[in-house]
Parts: sequence; C-alpha cells; structure tokens
Amino acid sequence: MPRIIDKINERRRKRHNRLHLQQQHDELHPNSTININDTSNNKNNNNNKNTKLNLPEGWYYSFEFFPPKTEAGLDNLFTRIDRMSTRLDPLFVDVTWGESGSTSARSMAVASHAQHYCGVDVLLHLTCTGMSVDQLEAVLRQAKSHGIQNILALRGDPPREKSSRGKGGRHWEPGDVSGGECPRAIDLVKLIRKLHGDYFCIAVAGHPEGHPSSNSVEEEMEHL
Repeated sequence: MPRIIDKINERRRKRHNRLHLQQQHDELHPNSTININDTSNNKNNNNNKNTKLNLPEGWYYSFEFFPPKTEAGLDNLFTRIDRMSTRLDPLFVDVTWGESGSTSARSMAVASHAQHYCGVDVLLHLTCTGMSVDQLEAVLRQAKSHGIQNILALRGDPPREKSSRGKGGRHWEPGDVSGGECPRAIDLVKLIRKLHGDYFCIAVAGHPEGHPSSNSVEEEMEHL
C-alpha cells in the first residue's frame, strides 16, 4: 500500500498534466473542446452504482473511525468500513488511538482490517501520552507488519493526573508535556525516523491559534 502523501502527489501530478494538456489544446484549437477529466477513480464510470460523490477536481476526503468497546460494535464497524470504502472510495481512513494505548489492540485490528480486507489506506493515530518507548516501538513494528505506512504522531490528551484547576476536566497548561517517555509529538516523530527511516509517512497536528501548553504565539513561531 502506498504512503498517503505519495497518492496525493500523484493526483496533483495528473491534475497538472491535464491542465497542461487543456492549455495546449486551447492554444491550438480555440473554438473546440476536449474532455480531459480523470475518471480513473470512477470505476466503470456511469455504470458504477457504488460511486456516490462527485467532488470538484483536486478534492478528496477521508473517514475517521474510533474503535468500539465491544465485539459486536467491532464487527459492525468492520461491515461499515467495507461498505463505505467500496461505495465512496475515500483517499484514506483514520483510526484513532486511546490514551496510554488503552485501545491499542482494537485500533490495530480496525487498521489492519481496513488495510488488508477493504483495500483502503490507513492513517493510524499514535499518541505519546502515557506510552513508554518500548510500547511505541512495539506498536510501530506491529503497524509495519500489517503494511500500514501512515502515522499521525500526536502528543495526545493531557495525562489523567493533570488537575483541571476548576475548569471541569483535564486541560493543558503552559509547559505541559505528555507524561510519556516521548514528551512531545516531535519526539515521537524523531523516534519513528530513528527506528524506521522513511518507511512511514508521518503527519502531525497543527495549531494555528497556538497550543494551550505553549507560553506564547512567538514561541510557537520559533518551533515552526
């Protein structure tokens, strides 16, 4: 299975080539038209009853799934992923990750099922919160063994021991780290690269408004 960024770049390359072809045609034949729309992802074109969405050129979409807590819920989710990936053909699906690896087995089961049996690329979430380096290494080995090549590296939610300070629930405070052996997402990215080189396509979260644990927007810009 390809890395998601490679699929995006390939679609951009095809779109660029189509626009270039259109421009050449317009210059040579200004009074005629040519159909250069890419229908490679529209299986059997108009005869395919499963294709539901007609997105503008250059657009794509994904689905995000959280692993259920019960076996019945897991079976139901497998069926839905199969149906949605077949009928709607997403670019990829996200599979979320529970705090401290609390959903690790089910997250990996969902990701593996989507990758192997549904034929859709998976972006597996992986968080630092409460995770040791040994645990993270084991997850990465398992993901690689399942053919998963896309990781969303996240710091995760605030650790459970964090005080809400009267705000109702856990909140990040300036200077907070994950509570795991990788303090921040950048440390997880470095670990992934150290262990697996460029095998994984790594995505990270962005916070245009500034992360609650940063001391200032100026500090955010320095990190950027």
